[in-house]
Order: sequence, then structure tokens, then C-alpha cells
Amino acid sequence: MSVQASVGVGKICGWPVSGDDEKPIKNLNGKPSKGVRQKEATAFFQDSQKYWRRTDTNVDVELDNLCAATHGHIRRSIISDVEFKIYHDRIPDWVHMAGIEPESRVTKKKFEQLLAGSHPDPVLHKFIYLQDVQGLLTNIQRTSAQISQVIGEFYGLFNDCEPYVYQKEERVGLRSSVSAETSLIHAHLETIFVRMRSILDYAVKLAFEVERDVIDYSEIVKLKGRSKQYGDKKSLQLDERAGTLFVKDELIWMICSIRDRIVHDGHLDISARVYEQFKRRRLIERFILIPDMSDGRFEAFKNRANFYGKDQKINLDLPRIYDEFFGRMIKTVGTIHDRYAAQRLG
Repeated sequence: MSVQASVGVGKICGWPVSGDDEKPIKNLNGKPSKGVRQKEATAFFQDSQKYWRRTDTNVDVELDNLCAATHGHIRRSIISDVEFKIYHDRIPDWVHMAGIEPESRVTKKKFEQLLAGSHPDPVLHKFIYLQDVQGLLTNIQRTSAQISQVIGEFYGLFNDCEPYVYQKEERVGLRSSVSAETSLIHAHLETIFVRMRSILDYAVKLAFEVERDVIDYSEIVKLKGRSKQYGDKKSLQLDERAGTLFVKDELIWMICSIRDRIVHDGHLDISARVYEQFKRRRLIERFILIPDMSDGRFEAFKNRANFYGKDQKINLDLPRIYDEFFGRMIKTVGTIHDRYAAQRLG
């Protein structure tokens, strides 16, 4: 459901903005504007802290709030409130940070020494396992935040770039350009799909943990989902759960197909073009084409897999893909949230 966007002095859709940009609204058609266009409510802008925001949704904020609650339920399913109150302040920092955060300068060898020098306490093992499981959810959060910001960067550059300096008489009809800026625009686009595919793996890893049987904390617990990838979802109870990321339908096939092409072929579009349509010497729209797809797969014949007969403008379709993916990610995390809540220790 769209949220009506409005622009006020120093604010856009309730978010403070710096006001440095005369056309802060970055629209899907590549033409920036001073305000939100009523017929084009979906657009992007930067707040005063330089975070990219959407004019019609705060789904990323909703996901963060859900993840915060899920972190709490994960903790209470592994460590009881009583244990947490007694032992939390006694647990050394290396349990929380070593091998995870760059702020920790502990090496692998030192970590092994610290473990060997510690009493083999099940409570210590619980805190180590807790940190590792919560790390999976944190990866989902951080990756989703990256996606939101890279999409904003994509539309920011897409709107503000000047891929080719045309003479007045050249600003006619349909033109296409290849430049340093168009290469960067395509790099942002490719990153979006690669990172969405990463979230599919993280979701499966986390689901394997919530579906574990009773855990023996007498020794260090290895993550059950550590080496799992999206293809292993068939072993989950949550596999094919309606509305989640575990249903491999056209959306998921499309994300996987695009990611695989980028990783294995090195590009989505080897020429990395941006198209511009002019009328009466004025820019009407910009767009980016991706090869024709059917049921989430690239249409191919023998050695040819770059057909462009359908005029698929990814710049117009990307917010729909983003919304559907994030909606299903929220459903997925919400389901895991409920499973952990049901496992709360007394």
C-alpha cells in the first residue's frame, strides 16, 4: 500500500533533508524533480544523513524493528532470563567479538588458546552459540540495508548522470550511451541482485538453527546451517512455506538467474548502456534494458541468450521486485521470530 508523499521545507515524507539538491527526488524514469510527482509516487531521495529513502514506503524500517524483536527471542530460546542476568556481565568480550568483528584483534590461534584456557562451561558455550546464531540474523539485516542503499545510489546516479554530452541538434529520438557513469550504474544494478541472492542463503542458514533438536552445550556448538545454501531448503520444515523466501517461484528464479549470470559471465549487459529518449530536444526518459526473461529465466537459443524483443526496462520494474522480495523477507523473518518465541526457556 502506498503512503502519500509530501514535500515540505527541509523535509521529504517526514525525513529531514539538507536542501542542497535542487531536484532531490530521483524518479524511476531517470528525470529528477523538485517534488514528488502525484502520478509517480515511487521515487528515492537522500535524508540529511545521506541515507537513501523511498517516498512511498518504510519497509526497511519495518524489517529492522522485526529483527530487533527476533534477536530477543533467539536469546531467550538459548539463554534463560535468569542465566542472562547472572552471567552476561561475566562473559569476556572475546566471546562476543573474536572471529566476528574487526574491532577484535584476536587471531584464530589466540581464540583457540582462550577456549582451551576456559572452563568447559555449558553457559560459556551457550553465549558463543548465541552470538553465532544472532550473527546470521545480523547478516540479513546488514545485507538488506546494503540493498536499500545501493538501490538509492542506482537511482541517484541514473537521474543525475550525463552519460554523453549531446549537441542541441543531437538531442533527437532514441539515443544510447556507454560511459564511465553507465558502467557504474550497471555495477550498482548487478550488486542489488547479487546481495538479494545472498539473503536467500542467510535465510536458509538461520532456518536450520531454529529447527534444531535439543542442543548439547557440553561442548562448542557448531552451526547446523553453517555450510547450507539456498538449494538445501528442501530439508527444512519451512520449505515452500507460503509467502516466504522458501518458495522458489518466478521472483526467486529471476534473482537466481540474474545473480548466476553476473557471477559466471561477469556481467548482466556486456555493453552497460543507458538509453535516452528525446522529444523536441528535451529528455523524456532514461531507461535500462535487461535481456528477455520468461518464468524467471533468460530466454536462450543455442549460444544466444541476450534477446531484447520485450523491452524490459529494469529501472521501472526494480521497486516492484524490491517490494515483493522485502515483503517475503519480512514474512520469513516473522515466521522464524514466532518459532523462536515458542522455544522460550522458563
